[in-house]
Amino acid sequence: MPLEFRIVVIVLAWLLVASVIAFAWRRSSRRGRARTRLESFPLRSASSDGERSLMPGGDSQGWLARQMRLAGYEGRFDGLILIGSTVAMLVIGAAAALWFRASGLQQLVLDGVESVPGGLSGMLAPVVIVSPWLVALMIAFVPVLVVRMRRRQRVGEVRRDLPLALDLWATLSEGGLGFDAALDRWQKSQDSARVLATACRGFQRDLLGGMRRSDAFRRLSMRLEVPVLTRFTSAMIQSEHMGSSISETLRLQAEDVRADRREKSLAFAQSLATKRVIPLVVCFLPGLFVWPLGPFFVQLLRIVDQLTAGGSK
Repeated sequence: MPLEFRIVVIVLAWLLVASVIAFAWRRSSRRGRARTRLESFPLRSASSDGERSLMPGGDSQGWLARQMRLAGYEGRFDGLILIGSTVAMLVIGAAAALWFRASGLQQLVLDGVESVPGGLSGMLAPVVIVSPWLVALMIAFVPVLVVRMRRRQRVGEVRRDLPLALDLWATLSEGGLGFDAALDRWQKSQDSARVLATACRGFQRDLLGGMRRSDAFRRLSMRLEVPVLTRFTSAMIQSEHMGSSISETLRLQAEDVRADRREKSLAFAQSLATKRVIPLVVCFLPGLFVWPLGPFFVQLLRIVDQLTAGGSK
């Protein structure tokens, strides 16, 4: 078996194992946190399988369909389209890597690497061999990254809309309207394409369909699986069970969401100084070192190459 083929296989296998482990750990941790938030407010104790099948992301849906739904792709065949596009991109990337090797460009780059003084060609040659396959692997993950980006956009949109919505619901409830009337009044002033407005329309349809309010709130939470919305629905379920004031609950939730958003903004602002270190070290400092020290290292490598050649003779 050629050495370059073995290197490619080892690197791809390592990346695959690392991706599977990281993905499984993140999935289990997220599901554990989501279950902990709502485990105190279960559905009816005597709920049937048909009742559970109504819950978004329940046992009746596969994991891939659930992830696509959370990203906003609710079509029946969206999961298959994602798998097919990933396989297609992998084939395209592999074909590009094979073309790079068959066209002689890889050998040309290897010949250039061998001319590097100081014996560095042995270190750079495996990088040149593996790089096209790594690029092919990254191309294959493009559809997954698109879905992930869409999911983050939806979560960010809900986090932006929920504080103002809670303030409006609390104000309308304090003015004498019930929560359903306040929600209906708020819906009329919202863009129908907004994620939170769409989820609230689903909540209203559940109530009109005869579902219990606590079950409809839990369905609303599981429809989006956003932490701030989960806390809000948990508080509403508790208020429903305890018989407390809806307007007071809404006002407290609005203050809590705003405080959480303020804390995250402060944490993000404080982390900017640390995040700037990475592009500074990667992009700026190498240029500073190369400009004054580059000629010195070139001469040093040439001397080392001459000494190595003299010792071999």
